[in-house]
Amino acid sequence: MDNLYKALLLTAAVALGTGCSTHNAASDLASKKALEQATSAEIVAREQGRYEISGFKVATWNTEHFAYPSDTGCRPRTSKEIAAMKAYVAGLGASVIALQEVASTQALDLVFPESEWDLVFSARPDSPSYECRESGFTSTQQKVAFAIRKGTQILDVQQNDQLALHKVGLRYGLAVTVETPLGPTAMLNVHLKSGCFVDDYTASDKDSCQTLAQQIPVIEQWLTEHQSLAMPYMVLGDFNHRLASADNYLASRLTSDKYDVDIATRHLVGCHPRYPEPIDHILIGGVKAASIASTAHVYKYDGMNGSTPHDKSLKAQEKAMLSDHCAVSVTLM
Repeated sequence: MDNLYKALLLTAAVALGTGCSTHNAASDLASKKALEQATSAEIVAREQGRYEISGFKVATWNTEHFAYPSDTGCRPRTSKEIAAMKAYVAGLGASVIALQEVASTQALDLVFPESEWDLVFSARPDSPSYECRESGFTSTQQKVAFAIRKGTQILDVQQNDQLALHKVGLRYGLAVTVETPLGPTAMLNVHLKSGCFVDDYTASDKDSCQTLAQQIPVIEQWLTEHQSLAMPYMVLGDFNHRLASADNYLASRLTSDKYDVDIATRHLVGCHPRYPEPIDHILIGGVKAASIASTAHVYKYDGMNGSTPHDKSLKAQEKAMLSDHCAVSVTLM
């Protein structure tokens, strides 16, 4: 039995012991059945060769209002959905995952068991809650975090509060330096201001674009500092900005001669059926990035593939999504 298969079985075992202490016997039985189904799906996927881990994979994933307890907040989830998220994470085969929209370490524990992952969490203070538009529930926190597979050496952790601009509701950045096949590699996890989807954010008078314009220099300063260290470095996460657009000013600025950066995910198509222009990206510098960019991949959820562009099909695809974002990854070699 290989290590991945053991990990999948361990994931299922941990999952069966996870959750609120108030579950009754019926809900425990339903959760157990859902987890058994998810574990079976993992094993089938493994046998089909879809879960092989090769190289050192780094991913980013916005988990969309990932809360604890899981059935609260703006994106309440069932135990079956939590089990599916576990299977999805196993399918990524990643050594490092930058996460966005996570409420707490307790939420992460539901999908990233302590036996397999080290968790690094944002130190941003909690912001005021609000009423969710769709569920009518009370919102939970949106913070960034890293899940780092056990055995990966963590060399440094830095909280980046500058990205919050001293404004309530904006997210901190979170940086780690880990040992990779490229040597010590710095990674900055970001979740930038939403709402600025124009090609040139500097030419817009929208509040969201003006906020983004204040966040970009923070990222540029981080890039400049790490460029001088002669080491590989990455900025990854939810940019809330269409860097893949051919005329995107920020993309051209970051990839100019001033910064030794490549947008490794720029050629990808987003997974959301209604919003194909991706906003989740991985930037890498300090290394020849062409071969790394060729490994970039977007991970659709089960039930999303093979659809036609009819409204009914689009709704079916959206229903299959465990989050309104899919994970993207690159492999460091």
